[in-house]
Amino acid sequence: MHTSFNNKSIAVLPFLTIGDKENEYFSDGITEEIINALTKIEGLKVTARTSSFFYKNKPLDARHIGNELGVETLLEGSVRCIKERVRITAQLIRTDNGFHIWCENFDRNLTDIFALQDEISLLIADKIRENFGHLEVQDSLVDHPNISPEAYGQYLRAKSLVGGFNKDDIRKGINLLKKITEQYPNFALGYVHMHYAYNSMAAGGLMPVKEAFEIGEKYLEKAQQLNMEFPEVYHSLGWHVLNRDWDFKNAVAYLKKAIALKPNYADAHQKLFITLILEGNLTQADHHIKEAYKLDPLYDLNNYFMGYNSYIKRDHEKVRTYFKKCFELNPKFLVGYGIYALALLDQNRPNTILEVAKTIPDMEGAQTERRIMRTLALSAKGVEEECRTELSELTQLIKTDSKERVRFFLIFVYTKIHQYEKALDLIDEGISRKEPLMTLLKVDPLLKPLHSEERFKNALGKIFALSNANERKEPEKTVIHLLSPTDADTFMTQLKNYMTEEMPFLKADISLRNLAGEINLHPNKLSWLLNEKLGQNFNDFINSHRVEHFKDIALHPANSHITLLGLAYDSGFNSKTVFNTFFKKETGMTPKQWVNSQR
Repeated sequence: MHTSFNNKSIAVLPFLTIGDKENEYFSDGITEEIINALTKIEGLKVTARTSSFFYKNKPLDARHIGNELGVETLLEGSVRCIKERVRITAQLIRTDNGFHIWCENFDRNLTDIFALQDEISLLIADKIRENFGHLEVQDSLVDHPNISPEAYGQYLRAKSLVGGFNKDDIRKGINLLKKITEQYPNFALGYVHMHYAYNSMAAGGLMPVKEAFEIGEKYLEKAQQLNMEFPEVYHSLGWHVLNRDWDFKNAVAYLKKAIALKPNYADAHQKLFITLILEGNLTQADHHIKEAYKLDPLYDLNNYFMGYNSYIKRDHEKVRTYFKKCFELNPKFLVGYGIYALALLDQNRPNTILEVAKTIPDMEGAQTERRIMRTLALSAKGVEEECRTELSELTQLIKTDSKERVRFFLIFVYTKIHQYEKALDLIDEGISRKEPLMTLLKVDPLLKPLHSEERFKNALGKIFALSNANERKEPEKTVIHLLSPTDADTFMTQLKNYMTEEMPFLKADISLRNLAGEINLHPNKLSWLLNEKLGQNFNDFINSHRVEHFKDIALHPANSHITLLGLAYDSGFNSKTVFNTFFKKETGMTPKQWVNSQR
């Protein structure tokens, strides 16, 4: 599945571990921190970790990855640890032609690792805006997490396990996080993900809701005490008040705050999608899940939500596409199977439901999920005796830890077989227990027969009491000018004079930051000035001056003994390919054709 391109976009591929493979967690940690740092830059599309790490140990062509992820640049690199020292090699590559924009080696003490990650992230951001256009970049992008590199590697592993969305993996992730927070009690992100783990089990009906919320809330409170301004804390608060309190207003506010702090926050866009779609705000919801998907197209959860979005909109073809991709990425994505069964039930495909149920891998909860799917399928087939037997067996499971999940799907079975009062009784029970899955009822197309029932309307009134779906509008974005018109004209004049008098473009290593420093202007403001007033990125601005200088010296008789490439290097170019490509773009001719035409 291909995604659309955004020319200010990047995927950071997992850095290779050179030497001792036991240091792989360290390489992964560096990659993760660089991704997190770049996501803070508004206007830069950064592929999220899950999709970037899909390519780990897979040597693929840059063009292929760029096409699959919809990005113009890739960062790849390697890490070698030798005693207390680390060597990192990083290179930035264009995905359209495989051209290396930038490459550098870094040798540092291990104690400087987070400062090094900040340095690399800032250099990458600079190179992207120099080549592709204005970005506003903070002076620092990496926060020191105050834990050891080893513990950070374990934290990454725990996050991955929690994202598995099955009981076995989530419990393993929780155990790892407990060890990390015991060793580093001030590590706020550890508590955030402990809370997320329990909240996910509550939302998916994988453990009793009341117990999951009570345990998880303590971890969230601890994270808030340690650092209230982490975007991850606002993300968790939004997910928490949605699932526990059904507070849609505050959920939206918290999630938007998370996105404001971290513009490329795929998970926050994803949770904002589910908050909005449950209210019936389909247009805004669609925007946010597409944003999440663009940022993280190879994440099982994003494919699941894209499938769910397609189901609610009754786009049958896309339902199959996204659910198929979800289960290819993670066959153990247990909570997805039942919802896929509902989508297939909506298409009247009971036999397909039975086939899919057989593909669920053996794990805790799999037997219950298969029974749910069989009962749904039989409710559509009209085989009364078989359906009655299966329904009786499924009803017995309300006494187990899976009761919330079982109750939710029984609502659909009873609706399908036209026993509406029983379906409504189950809804009332779910509401009385504040079960998160009840929030899915309003927009589900299979429950249309209940919409005319007064009891159903009353139930929705209770679920969505804290919702403002009908009055919410997305605020218009305000255009920010980094310089006043007067200041912009002043600095533009100053810049032109400096370029004419000092000719800084003759230096092959001139950078946006260097030039900004020479005219006493912040790099963000110079980047904005070039894009806003000249319609050029930094590289085009510099290279246009180099081309004009080349034209001057190429026609001078005193230089007739120098090759055209030599003259290009004398003009500040350091690459034959860049020189030839840019010259032809500017003049419509090759350098040789142009020189011959002038003579």
